Amino acid sequence: MFITNLDAMNNGGTRQIEMKTKWFFSVWLVSSIMMYGLSFVWHGVLLNDYMSIKYPMWMYFTLAAVVYLVIGFVLTYLYHYTYTHRIKYKGMLLGACLGFFIYLMAFVLGVSFNPNSLEHTVVDFLWQMFEQGVGGAAIGAVMRFLVDMDRFEKADA
Repeated sequence: MFITNLDAMNNGGTRQIEMKTKWFFSVWLVSSIMMYGLSFVWHGVLLNDYMSIKYPMWMYFTLAAVVYLVIGFVLTYLYHYTYTHRIKYKGMLLGACLGFFIYLMAFVLGVSFNPNSLEHTVVDFLWQMFEQGVGGAAIGAVMRFLVDMDRFEKADA
């Protein structure tokens, strides 16, 4: 289901299919956790935005976890299935673009911790792009690590 190359039907195809699926889920979880952690640091530690939440904190953290899992899934899917192999920093660029559109949707829907001023809006836009860019960079770094480890294992065999 999450195979990115067409060699999966060759010798050892089952192992390769399982490996690619494991890679997809590993990368997806790492990127989601990183973005969720950055969101917590930004809103909870640096800005102290959690004080203005009017509903239970458990609900906010649960919904935020679901949102970041979805964002991580979309970002990982885009990373795997866009044919831009020669672009440097592909994950970071995809993440920044996704962050822009996510904040654009939140802005249009009026989802924000604070009243919107121009400065606040610009900083939030940039932060969202940075946050998703780091998530995309994590995808690229973990994928590079997994590919290198796979090559290393195949060289030993």
